[in-house]
Amino acid sequence: MHMDFRVYQLLYANDLTSKTTELFNFLKNVAKLPGEHGFDYCITREIDQTDNIITFCFSEEHAPNVNSVDDERNSFSPEVAPYLNTFIAIDLQEKRMLVQHRNYPPKNLDKDKTMVRVGMILEEAFQKIYKSVFNYQNTKRTVNDEDFLNAFNDNRVTLLRVRLFQTGRRIIDGTQIFQDEDLNNHWIQGFEADESDMYEVILKAPGKSGEGDLRNSPIAKSLLNLAMKEILELNYWGEEGSDTMTRADLKRFRVKGINKDTDPITAINAIYSEVLRRRNEVRRFRVIEDLD
Repeated sequence: MHMDFRVYQLLYANDLTSKTTELFNFLKNVAKLPGEHGFDYCITREIDQTDNIITFCFSEEHAPNVNSVDDERNSFSPEVAPYLNTFIAIDLQEKRMLVQHRNYPPKNLDKDKTMVRVGMILEEAFQKIYKSVFNYQNTKRTVNDEDFLNAFNDNRVTLLRVRLFQTGRRIIDGTQIFQDEDLNNHWIQGFEADESDMYEVILKAPGKSGEGDLRNSPIAKSLLNLAMKEILELNYWGEEGSDTMTRADLKRFRVKGINKDTDPITAINAIYSEVLRRRNEVRRFRVIEDLD
């Protein structure tokens, strides 16, 4: 169970934290706003400000796709006004906005409409509080093998997928696959002699029904210590069960233990706690042009 977030960078030259309280109070007091076809939207009362991180629930009314049957067995559409929630966190210290990446099943809602509505509210807030326009841009996170290696070293690993390059099979100097020095040297020599033109390797070990662990595999260790490779995917078992890590996953900010059905207060507490704890990671999401 998890919730993924797109990360946007706020384009503002000065310090945003100097008026955190003013922005929080503005957002907390935004009234319900009318949308298209009479469907309202709003920031709910579940809003928090901790360590310059403002986290809230943005809720949008949508057309119900529900049918019911009365006591006479007549079908009818009940007069209900369901709302769909999107969770958002604004880290004013890091100048990042995290928006829940979710599906929008209702026909009158979609990701772009949500971003426009949130942007309009924040534009008014920034004009009033910071005397500035509200500008933001999409980001990309620099993904490197270190993210995978940390998960590999700390958990029981049952799947490893690695892309190889046609630049040889050189293992990093000083790598220790086996304790015995002679065996280690012979293994590395044999591994580096591979001329098969193999371009991808997938290793699997027993997961839920077994105790397999690729950390004990000399093949896995050799792959991870190649000078040129790209780790594509890991499946591992931690304290909370099985999880998968891919490069696509790492391009978003993931909060575990919550999903779209989680109670808003619980979700907000989990979100700001993770953003605060992982600020170094949040900082790595940068505007595309800044990565060059």
